[in-house]
Amino acid sequence: MEGSARARRTAEKAVKKTHKLTLFLAVLFLVIGLAAGAAAAWGLTRGDRFVLVGDKQITLALGQAYEEQGAEIVSFGRDISDSVQIGGDTVDTGVAGVYQVVYTVEDFRWGNYQLVRTVTVTETSAPSAEEGV
Repeated sequence: MEGSARARRTAEKAVKKTHKLTLFLAVLFLVIGLAAGAAAAWGLTRGDRFVLVGDKQITLALGQAYEEQGAEIVSFGRDISDSVQIGGDTVDTGVAGVYQVVYTVEDFRWGNYQLVRTVTVTETSAPSAEEGV
């Protein structure tokens, strides 16, 4: 028992003798480490983007061809556009309506993230004599 009591007193004395400079340096290094971590994270991700190629909203005439333009994604400086999954509605330019094409990426940086392109297929008709005059 006496040995453990002596060890405890020695530890208490060591804690009491902790120099203020030691505490200051510990806090300073913590702040420097946090700032360096934030700077590294910013440097690694500053060029990251997940964007649609082309317009977010497209309007087509009935029967006009729809060409998929895709999406571009850069994560941690690497182009991972090949990992974008395209889903949602299948654009049928033979049927008037509003279609939503959904672009999904599952990535560490972006998580499960989606972008949506809206494609509107409209019926076009020549103006009648009553409307055009």
